[in-house]
Amino acid sequence: MKIAGNIGFLLPVLMSHPGSSSQRSTSFSIPFSSSPPDPAGSHFKEKSAARSLVETDKTFLDSLADINTNVLHHLLHHNTVDQKWHSQMTQLLMLNEKFHALWDQTGEMCKTLKRLIQQDKPVSLQDIYIISNKTGVQEVYIQYFSSFTNFLVVEGFDYLSKKTSCYFKKNKVNLNKFLTNSQKAENSVSVSLYRILHERIREQVNQYTLILTRLYETTHKTASSEVIRDALKGFVDLQMYINQVLDEASGTNALWKSLERKVTDVLRIPERRLREESRNIPISVSPGRSGHDRILLFDDVFVLLQGSDIHCYDLTSLWIEFTTEENPSRRSLKVTSPEELFTLSAKEPQHEAVWQWKLNQAIRQCLAGKRDFPLWGKGVNGRSPSSPPISRFSAYTFKNEGRFKNAVYEGHWNKGVPHGKGTLRWDDERNYTGDFRDGKEHGFGVCVVPRKETEGYDCYKCHWKDGRMHGYGICEYSNNTVYRGYFKDNLRHGFGILEGCRTDSKPLRYVGHWENDKKTGYGVWESIDSGESYRGMWLEDQRHGHGIVVTQSGLCYKGIFNSDKLTGKGILLSEDNSLYEGEFTEDLMLKGKGKLTFPNGFTIEGVFSNTFGNGLQASGILKTVGHEETAESVAQLQMGLHGLPVEKRWTGIYEPFVEYLQAGSTEESDESFLGFHIETGRTMRKTPNNNNGAGIIAETHTEVTTEYLFCNREPEEFSVSTDFIENLKKQPDYILLQQYLEKSFQSSKHPLGKILQTQALVFQATYSGMGANKHLLTMAQEEVKYHAKKLLEIIRDYLPESFNKECEDKETRDEMNCYTLVLPLILPKFYPELSMLYMLYHEQGDALYWQGIVHLGLLSDAKLLEFLDVQKHLWPLKDLQLTANQRYSQVKDQCFHSAIECFQKISTTADPRDKIDTLFRTFEEIEKTVSWVLDREYKLPMDDLLPLLIYVVSRARIQHLGAELHLIRDMMDPCGIGGIYDFLLTALESCYQHIQKEDIRQARFPD
Repeated sequence: MKIAGNIGFLLPVLMSHPGSSSQRSTSFSIPFSSSPPDPAGSHFKEKSAARSLVETDKTFLDSLADINTNVLHHLLHHNTVDQKWHSQMTQLLMLNEKFHALWDQTGEMCKTLKRLIQQDKPVSLQDIYIISNKTGVQEVYIQYFSSFTNFLVVEGFDYLSKKTSCYFKKNKVNLNKFLTNSQKAENSVSVSLYRILHERIREQVNQYTLILTRLYETTHKTASSEVIRDALKGFVDLQMYINQVLDEASGTNALWKSLERKVTDVLRIPERRLREESRNIPISVSPGRSGHDRILLFDDVFVLLQGSDIHCYDLTSLWIEFTTEENPSRRSLKVTSPEELFTLSAKEPQHEAVWQWKLNQAIRQCLAGKRDFPLWGKGVNGRSPSSPPISRFSAYTFKNEGRFKNAVYEGHWNKGVPHGKGTLRWDDERNYTGDFRDGKEHGFGVCVVPRKETEGYDCYKCHWKDGRMHGYGICEYSNNTVYRGYFKDNLRHGFGILEGCRTDSKPLRYVGHWENDKKTGYGVWESIDSGESYRGMWLEDQRHGHGIVVTQSGLCYKGIFNSDKLTGKGILLSEDNSLYEGEFTEDLMLKGKGKLTFPNGFTIEGVFSNTFGNGLQASGILKTVGHEETAESVAQLQMGLHGLPVEKRWTGIYEPFVEYLQAGSTEESDESFLGFHIETGRTMRKTPNNNNGAGIIAETHTEVTTEYLFCNREPEEFSVSTDFIENLKKQPDYILLQQYLEKSFQSSKHPLGKILQTQALVFQATYSGMGANKHLLTMAQEEVKYHAKKLLEIIRDYLPESFNKECEDKETRDEMNCYTLVLPLILPKFYPELSMLYMLYHEQGDALYWQGIVHLGLLSDAKLLEFLDVQKHLWPLKDLQLTANQRYSQVKDQCFHSAIECFQKISTTADPRDKIDTLFRTFEEIEKTVSWVLDREYKLPMDDLLPLLIYVVSRARIQHLGAELHLIRDMMDPCGIGGIYDFLLTALESCYQHIQKEDIRQARFPD
C-alpha cells in the first residue's frame, strides 16, 4: 500500500472492521477525532502520540482484565476432562496462553512508556513501542488470532456453548457488559463468546493504526516519516491479516460441517485451513480417472474426495504446470506427485488460472513453513509472490508397489522424483542416505541393510549409478569382514580387498580381482588360521589356474590348481633351499613321481609317498654328482616367473584409472574411480534436517576415524587441481614435469597419489607377513618396475607434443624412461617390503660378510691398512702425536672419517640413483683425504682404490650390504651401465666379496 502525504482517506477504512456484517463489532471510544487534522497546523508529535498510546493501552488492559475475570476464568473452570472434546479442550488452553501473552506484553510496554512520560523526559520514536518493536507487537497478535481461529475450526465455541450455556444463562451480566443491546437479543452463547474473545483485541489494532496515521501526517516529509510509514504499513497489513484468517477459519469451519463426519474426523486438524474448493470455483479431474465428488485445496494438502474415499497429496511434493498433452488446442493443469500424475480441467480458462495460482502459492508457503503476511497480499516486501521451486526439499512416504514401497524419502526433489541429497528409510530398517538423480540412487551414498542371521547390519558406503552400486565403495559386513573396492550392478566387480577382523576365530584377507561378486582373476588370499597364503588365479571363488601357496613355515608350493585343488605336477621349495618337483595330492602332500633336491645338491628321483605317522617315504635313485652346481641353482630359484606374467596380475588397479582419464578426469568422477572421504561406522542414523537437506552421521567406535578406500587423508600444502589432464599438458619441460610428478605422488588427494597408495597397499598385503618369502623376490621386483612403466605410459599419453619431439633425441629419451622419471618417485612406497625380501634372499651372503666385518673391526687402523696392503704413504696418520708403536696398536676409527660417514648414508635412501651418488661421493672423499696426505691432487688408480674402499666399507659397518648392492643393480637404469658409476659399483661388489673370504671370516690375520 502506497501512503501519500495526506492519508485522511484511509481513516474510514481503518475505523471499520472488514468482513461479513455478522462479524463486525461496534467501535470503542477513541481519544482522537475521526476526522484527520490539518497537517500544516497539527502539533501531534512524538510525546502526544506516546500519551495517546498509553491511554489507549490502559483502556485495552482494563478490557482484557474484564474478559479474563468474567469470561475466560469461567470457561477454564468448566473445561473438564472429556475424551470426546479433547481437541477443543487443548485448543482452549492454548487460547488462554496466547491471551495472557498478549496481555502481559501490552502491560509491560505500556508501563515502561508511562513511566517515561511521568518523568517528563523527551520521547523519541524509539520509545514508542508500536514503532520500535513493531515486529514483536505484530507477532503476539498473530499468535493470538492463530490460536483463536484454531479454536474456531475445531468447533470450540459449540463446545463452550454446551459446557457453559447453563452458567451464562444464570449469569448474563458476565456477557452482556461486552455486548450492545441488539447483540444481546440476537446472539446465542457461542456467538457471544466468539465476539467477546476477538473483537476488542481486533479493535486495538485499529487504535494503533489511527495513532500511527496521525503521527505520520504531522511528520510528513521529515527524516522520521519513513520509519513511521513503515510501522503504519505493518499494522495495516496486520488488519488485513486478521480479517483474512477470520474469514478463512469461518470458511473452513463451514466446510467441516458440510462433510460427512467420517471425512471430517480424518481431515480436520486445528491448524488446517481451506484455500479453495471445486464447489466454489468449478474444476474436475481429467477423464480417464474415476470421478470425484469434490476437490479441496488446504494450506498443507490437496484432497480428492469420492464418497468416503479420501486421496490426500502433501503440497510439498506436488508440482503444478499448464500442459497441452491431452488436448493440443486447450490447456489444462498437470499435477505431478511422486507416484501419480493427473490433470485438472475446467470449463472456464480463468478458473484453471485461479486454481493454478492458488495451488502454487499454497505449495510455496507450505515449503517455506509460514504463511504470507498478509495472506493474499503482494508477497514479501510488496513484491509479487514467486512460484514454488521446481527443485525442493521435502518428505514423502511411498505407497505403491515397487522398490520404494513403504519407504520414507526425506530430501531434495525435482519434478516429482528424488534428485539431489536425500535419505530413504524402509520399514524393515533398511536405509540409504546420499545422492539421487532422476528418482534413483546416483552418486555417493551410504546404505544400511539389517541381517537377521547375525543380528547386525551390512553398511555399504560407495558410489551408485542408476539405482545400483557402481564404482568405488566400502562394505562393512555384519560378520565383521570389510570389503574395499569396486562394485558393478550391486555386486563386487573389479579390484577389491576383503578383510576379516583380526580378532575373529578365522581371520582372512583377499586382495585381488572380482567378477559378479566372486573372486575371479589374479588375487592374493591369506588365512591366519591355517597359516597359508595363496597368490595366483581364481575362478568363481576357487583357486583355478597357476598359483603359489606360501605357508607360515616358509614352504612355497607352485603349480596349477583346478576347482581349488592342486592338480598335476608342481614345485615345493623350502626356506633351506630343499626342492621337490613332481606330483602332489589335492591337499599339497608329496605323492607320486618326483625329484627331491637337498640343500647340499644331492638329489633323489623316484616315487614318493607321505602317510600319517610314517613321514615321507621315497623309492628312487640318489645322485651326488654335480651337487654344488645343483645347490647353487636351487638357491637362486624364484617362483611365478612364467605362469603369472606381471602384466596380467593387477589389471584391475589400472582399468578404473584409465576410465577416469577417458571420462575427462572431472571432479565428479574422481571419487567414483579413485576413492573418497568417508566416516567409518556400522550403523547410520539421521541427523536433524536443516535447510541444506538431509545429513547423516556414523555411530562409530570410541575413536572416530576417517579414511579413503585405500589411503588416509592428511593435511597437505600441495594444492591439487581437479583437472589432472590439463595439469599434465601445462608442464613445459622435463624439470618442471619431474617436480609436478613428485608433488602429485606425495599427495593423497591427487589421482596419481591415490593410485600409488593403492599399489603400495596391495604390495604390502602381498609381500609382508607370510608373503615375505625370499623365493618371491623376483615377482615383487617385477611388480615395482611394471608399476613405474605403466604409470609412465599413462603420463606420456597426456604430455604436450613438445615432449614427444624431444624424446626423439637420445639424451632426452634416456631421461624420460621409467627408471629415471617415475621409479625414483614411487620406490619409497614399496621400499620397506622390497628391501626385506632382498635381505631374506641374500641372508646367507650377508651373514658371511658380517662375520668378516666383525673380525676386521677388531683391528686398529694401522693394522687394518697394513692387512689390506694399502701403501703406507697413503695412510692418513701423520698428524697424530703418537709413537710408532702407539700409532700401530691404539689408533682406531680415525682414518678416512669423512668417507666413512658419507658411505653410511647409502642405507638412508630408497632411490638407486641416490645410493650410487652416495658411493661416488664416498670415492671423492677418499681421494680428498689421500690428496691431503700427499699434499697434492691425486687420482686413485684401481689398485689403490680397492683396498682403501674395503677399509671404508669395513669401518662403515653396513649390515645388509649384499641386499643393498643387488637392489641397486636390479632397480637401476639399464642405460646407466658403464662409466664411473658402474666402475664404482663393480669395485664395491669386489669389496663385498673380499670381506666374505674365509681368511677374514676366520680372523686369520698375519702377526
